[in-house]
Amino acid sequence: MSTSPQSGSSEHRLPTLVRTRAGYRVFDPELVAGTRYQIDDSGTLVWTRLPAGSVALSVLAAGAGTALLLGGGWLLSLLWFAAGVVVGAGLAGLGLSLVHVVNSPERRYRNRTGGAPYAADVTDRGSRPWQLCEQAERLAASRSWVAGRVDRERRLPALLWAGVQGSGEAAAELGRLTDPSVRTHPQM
Repeated sequence: MSTSPQSGSSEHRLPTLVRTRAGYRVFDPELVAGTRYQIDDSGTLVWTRLPAGSVALSVLAAGAGTALLLGGGWLLSLLWFAAGVVVGAGLAGLGLSLVHVVNSPERRYRNRTGGAPYAADVTDRGSRPWQLCEQAERLAASRSWVAGRVDRERRLPALLWAGVQGSGEAAAELGRLTDPSVRTHPQM
């Protein structure tokens, strides 16, 4: 099992753990569970229902359509194209904003949890939550975790969230996942 995190590789990162300038930001996995949202590398919620580039393509198509319908010469067509792109971008931004307002994972999470925070910033380098973030980051970057040989049930995001929130049991289980040589012995 590789233990060095592959920084910069978003495909080998824990989707609910984001590196920030000050440390880490940990999200509750329930925030995006069952939604069409995911958390990107900067910690922003991204709506994944639209294929990549489809909004940009729609904006360019609006500009081209406007130029074809209203343009008379190449200069006028170019101006209408630019105007169509500007209007199309504004409409696309408005549409995506409305989707987020209507289908906001943050609002649903707060309603479901009574206003509990859905993310925690971990900035104290010597703290237990920091150590848990480092362990989770290393595990998520390992070939064993990526391939599903370790943590087949994908409990790591929930264990990290609970551990950062102070659960000793979750922290211990996360430790067992990252270091399989640690065995628990039954209490006598």
